[in-house]
Amino acid sequence: MKLSTLLFAVGALPGIVLAAPTVTFQGEVTAQTCQASINGETDSIVLLPTVSTANLANSGAKAGLTPFTISVSGCQAPATNLAITTNFLGHNVTTEGNLGNVAASNPASNVAIQLTTDASGTTPIVLNGVTPMSGLELPAGETGASYQFGAQYVTEGGSATAGAVTAVAEYTLSYL
Repeated sequence: MKLSTLLFAVGALPGIVLAAPTVTFQGEVTAQTCQASINGETDSIVLLPTVSTANLANSGAKAGLTPFTISVSGCQAPATNLAITTNFLGHNVTTEGNLGNVAASNPASNVAIQLTTDASGTTPIVLNGVTPMSGLELPAGETGASYQFGAQYVTEGGSATAGAVTAVAEYTLSYL
């Protein structure tokens, strides 16, 4: 009895191993590399203005549009214009593709941070895993460039309540 139980347990292990979660590693090897920054800093905080709950009284309302600049410097000057893709990876992304509020103390409810494709704030970036965005371009013969995206408060699920709002996203640049 003990031997058959042991054989069954050992025989079941390959099935368990095949059902294990996987991790995929991705990267990029390129001839071009640059120093990246947001608003002049490597790890940056983009401060949105304080807005009234009256500005965020309805689901889908937006307020506090704040441009932020992604810049590259120290690049090798390309012979032709080089499109650089900005890849955003949001933390705590909402079902609507915005950055969920992760404020630890006194968080506002029904409020998220929406990234936009440019400083005008008219086109939202819908985050879904690593989300590539165009816009940043290194001109021929230049070693630096910049591009402005936007960030704004957006209500989801009803009117906003007063409180703190914090959201986090990572970004990488792709030169391919």
